[in-house]
Amino acid sequence: MKIIRGETVPKPEKYTGFIVIGNGIHDEKIMKALFRRFNDKKFVLMPQDRPSLKLIGSIDIAAELIGRFGRDVLIVIDREHFDETQLEAQLKQKFSKVELMHKDGAFYTINVMKGTKTANLYIAIMGAKKSIEEVEAALIREYYGEVVKPAKEEIKSALKRHHDEKIYDLIEKLDYEKLRRAFPPSFIDFLKKWSRC
Repeated sequence: MKIIRGETVPKPEKYTGFIVIGNGIHDEKIMKALFRRFNDKKFVLMPQDRPSLKLIGSIDIAAELIGRFGRDVLIVIDREHFDETQLEAQLKQKFSKVELMHKDGAFYTINVMKGTKTANLYIAIMGAKKSIEEVEAALIREYYGEVVKPAKEEIKSALKRHHDEKIYDLIEKLDYEKLRRAFPPSFIDFLKKWSRC
């Protein structure tokens, strides 16, 4: 799948759904590399105009998209900006119907209704404790067998030791099972399924 930023598509059947990224440009680049691993004939729209929305901003945009288009929305957010109590409060405030379909700690599927439109809201949480840097450290471990701390400088140093390879390159080279060990497994399983829609 390809993530297309900032464009609108007049025919909804042309795209799978929407993605909202809660934590900035770097996370967006990682998602673009990951999505390319799944069905390149499909695409997902990313209409947000600012890169760092956190949880409340992400839910605001998701609610607007679902209310207008009735299409599924995926929110990708770092764990440090995710709060389940805040999520529940925002969902009650923004949607007239909220039904939790699946939850495993790092991936949620929630069926919601906004106005007359119903869709699924998916939430993928990056990092077991804090952020996507934990995923990056896991990618390095899976590809090189090297254990690094999940910190930007440590990750950058590890990649330099391996010929300045980019983290996005590792995503493209790892097999699905290794991606499942680096990213939340339910998220990778979901992407496989979503790419077939």
